[in-house]
Amino acid sequence: MRRKTTSLLLIGLLFLISCVNLQPASAVSRGEMAEVIIKTLDLPRWTGQDRFSDVPTDHPFFSAIETARAYGIIFPGEKFHPDLEATRIEALHFAFKAMGWSHEAEIAQFLAPQENEDIPPFMLPSLSLGALCSPLAPQPFINFPRQNLEREDLAELANWLYSCRRSMIWDQTFYGEHTSLRIHREKVGTPPISWAIFITETPDATAAQKIEAELSQKGLSAFIINSETTYTVYTGPYSNFVKAWEIFETLPTELGAKIVPHSQQKSEALFWAALQTEGIQKTSTIITAPSLGQPLLPLKHMTDKTRAEAAINGGFFSSRKPIGTLIVRGIPLSPSYAQRSAMGWTEEGATFWGNGEFRALLRDEYRIAPITDLNSVPPENGLGLFSSIAGQFFKPLPLDSVLYLFGNDSISEAGSLIRSQRAVPDNSLLLAARGIGIDMIKSFISERKTISMEIEWRDPSMDGSYYALQGGPMLLKDGQLQTRNEGFSQKLREEKHPRTIVGTDGQKVWWIVIDGRNPWHSGGATLLEAARLANDLGLSTVLNLDGGGSSELVWKGQIINAIPGGRERPLPYGIFFAPSTTGGEGSPVS
Repeated sequence: MRRKTTSLLLIGLLFLISCVNLQPASAVSRGEMAEVIIKTLDLPRWTGQDRFSDVPTDHPFFSAIETARAYGIIFPGEKFHPDLEATRIEALHFAFKAMGWSHEAEIAQFLAPQENEDIPPFMLPSLSLGALCSPLAPQPFINFPRQNLEREDLAELANWLYSCRRSMIWDQTFYGEHTSLRIHREKVGTPPISWAIFITETPDATAAQKIEAELSQKGLSAFIINSETTYTVYTGPYSNFVKAWEIFETLPTELGAKIVPHSQQKSEALFWAALQTEGIQKTSTIITAPSLGQPLLPLKHMTDKTRAEAAINGGFFSSRKPIGTLIVRGIPLSPSYAQRSAMGWTEEGATFWGNGEFRALLRDEYRIAPITDLNSVPPENGLGLFSSIAGQFFKPLPLDSVLYLFGNDSISEAGSLIRSQRAVPDNSLLLAARGIGIDMIKSFISERKTISMEIEWRDPSMDGSYYALQGGPMLLKDGQLQTRNEGFSQKLREEKHPRTIVGTDGQKVWWIVIDGRNPWHSGGATLLEAARLANDLGLSTVLNLDGGGSSELVWKGQIINAIPGGRERPLPYGIFFAPSTTGGEGSPVS
C-alpha cells in the first residue's frame, strides 16, 4: 500500500512540475533551444565578468543565455523566460540571428514577403529566409511555425545547423522593369568579439577631433578611425553588445548613433548584391546631389526624389567634390585625376572602358580654347566652366574675370545680376574668363561661328562617352587581370573592405556592392578577391569604384546592402536606373 501511495505521489509531483513549467514531456524550453543552437554552431561562450541574464548562475542553461545576450542574439532589456516552451518560429529566428543572417532575413521579407497573422512581425523575416536559403530550413518550421518545438524538431534543427556550418548559401535573382537584382550570401558568420558605437564621420580632421574631445569630457571612451578620405568617430570598444547598448541608450537621439561590430577577425561570411542591365540603356543616368538642391545627399533620398527603380554609388569623392572624371549628359563636371581608369557610355547604350584622362575645349571652324577649370575659380589667363548640375552657386571670382553664357552653339556676355548673385542659371553653362581667356572668348564672339564644346580623351576607346565616371584601379580588362595600382595605397588594395565595382560580361552590365567590416554578416574583399569574384561571375572587364562607407545599392526603394556604421553616407552623385523626375541637363523637373 505504501509503495502504491508513493507511486501516486510521484506521479502527482511530476504532473505538478509539468503544470508549473507549462510544458508537455516532449516540449523543449527556450533555454534548451538556446543551448542546442549555440553548441551546434560552436559559438564562443561568454566568459567575461559582466552578468546580464534574467536567470540565476545555477540555471542549467545559464551559459547559453549569457552568451546569447553578450552577442545581442537576445536583445538587451528583453525578458527571455528560458523555462517557457519554445515554438518553431522562435527557434528559427534565434538560429538565423546566431548565424549572422539577420540582414538577409530582412531583405528576404522585402523581396519575397511572408504573411502570417499568428507570427509576430519581427519574426516573419526568418520565415521568409528559411524558405529561400540552401539548405532550406526544416519543413515543419516553415509549414507549421507556430507549433511548439518538440524533441524531434530540436534534433532536426541541429542537423540543419550542422549542414549550414558546412555550406550555406542564398543566391537568387529578382526582376524589375528595367533592372534585375541578384542577392548572394554564403557561409555562417563569426560573432564579433567587440562592439563600438558609430557617432559620426567627417572629412574634416579638426571637426572629428573636437567631437572626440567632447565625448571624452562626458566620460566616454572615444576614438577616431581615418579611412583616407574620412574621419569616423566612435565610442568604445566594448567587450559585449549589452555594454554597448547601455552606453548607446545614454546618447542623444539626434546623434543618430549606431552600434556596430568593432572586431575584424577572420570570417568566411560574404554578402554581395548586383544590379544587372542589358547594356547601359537610356534609363541609366548619373544624377548629382546639387541638381536636387544639396551639395551632398544620401543615395536613398536621391532615389526617392527621382523615383528611380534602382541606384548605386559611383566614384571617389572628398568633402563635397568628386575625385576624378565626371561627365553628365556630355557636360564635364569634374576634371580627371591623373590617368586612373574610367567607364563611359553613350545615350544609345554602348559602353567604354579605359583611361579616364580628358580635356575639355571650345571649338569653332578656326580655333580652339582649352577649358582650364571645371566648377572652380580659373587661374590668371584661364577659362573656367560652371554648370548648375555641379552646384547652383559659385565662389567669388577675381575682379579681372568676365562672365559669359554658353548655349545653343553660341556665347554671349552674362548680365551683372548673375555676377552679383553668384548663381549659375538652371540648365545653362557659365564661362568665367581671365586674361588671355577673355581674348579667346571675344574672338569666338566676333567671328559669329558655330561653337561647340568638345571632350578630347587621352584614350581613344573612351571617345563618344555621354556619361563617364572615373574610379580605379581597373581590375580586369578583356579577361586579363590588371596589376597597375593607379596610385592607390596598399592598404586600400590589399585589406578587406566593402567594395563597389562595375563590369561587363559582353552583354550585361553588372553593378556590384560587396559588404564588409562585419564578420557576422560579411568580411569584405581585397581588390584581388573582388576581381576573382567578378571573373567567377563571367565578367571580362571590371572597374573598381568607391567603397567603404560609400558602398550602397538601392532597389525599389529599399537599401539592399548593410552599410558599415548602419548609416548612409551623403554622396555628391550616384548612378540611377529609370529615374522619372529629371530633365534638361540633370536638373529636377518642377
